[in-house]
Amino acid sequence: MYAEVLIAINTLINFSLLSFSNKMGSFHQKSWRLWLSAFLGGVCIVIFGGGFLSVVATFVFMMTIAFGINRSNWFLAAGNTLIGALFAGGLLTVIQPVLANASWYVMIIVAGSALIFSLSGIRKNWFRINLTAIKDSYMGQVTIRLFNQEFQLTSYSDTGNHCIEPLSGNPVHFISAEKMKSFIPLDLWHYLHAFEGDSIEPFQEIPLLFRSQLRLIRLQTVQNQSTWAIGIKVDHIQLKTTKEKSLAPCYVVLTKNSKHFPQQSDVILHASTLFS
Repeated sequence: MYAEVLIAINTLINFSLLSFSNKMGSFHQKSWRLWLSAFLGGVCIVIFGGGFLSVVATFVFMMTIAFGINRSNWFLAAGNTLIGALFAGGLLTVIQPVLANASWYVMIIVAGSALIFSLSGIRKNWFRINLTAIKDSYMGQVTIRLFNQEFQLTSYSDTGNHCIEPLSGNPVHFISAEKMKSFIPLDLWHYLHAFEGDSIEPFQEIPLLFRSQLRLIRLQTVQNQSTWAIGIKVDHIQLKTTKEKSLAPCYVVLTKNSKHFPQQSDVILHASTLFS
């Protein structure tokens, strides 16, 4: 039982650190891959002990499983993980006396929660600092694959767009409805164009063929009013600025009044595209 508890604690700590590194570096690795790496790392530490060589070998093993063998990604992920580990080590040292007499499951819950929330806070603050440092968003060109078609539109990465789809956490981009008209099936286009956003009841009338690709997304307007929008799931999207890169899976929302888009662009991208 003692070994199982140690594995559980190590797995939770490892996953927190790997998840922190994944978010900081915008690697977009799947959660199952991080969990697998965290679990195997926890097992290795319990079996081989906490000696220096064992820790180093386990760390290299975990980084490779979680983030692959690409050299630049590996070193960036390793650096992020070490930063998180230094902070986590100090945090756990501080709260350890409080948990000295607690049962093992209470220790896991309290220490794990403190670790997750603190690392999440660091990541959010880092994100805000970088957004502040960037004075202007930049123009680019996005290539989107949707409904068996591929098309290119001009884009603007906006530091003010933090909208996400709440269930998946995927970013939301806003696209000119007129630019998308010729790429969307006609019956779906009529439905999306008629959707007003003041009620979710019309969402039940989505054409059956497209239901798996659509999500209701709650938006906050600049006047602090809430409205509903329908996001279309996009798995393949690439951004070209000074270089070309693949973006994370996302949702796109059609915008009827796009004449006020910055720089006369067709797409307003999520702020995270500045760092991905």
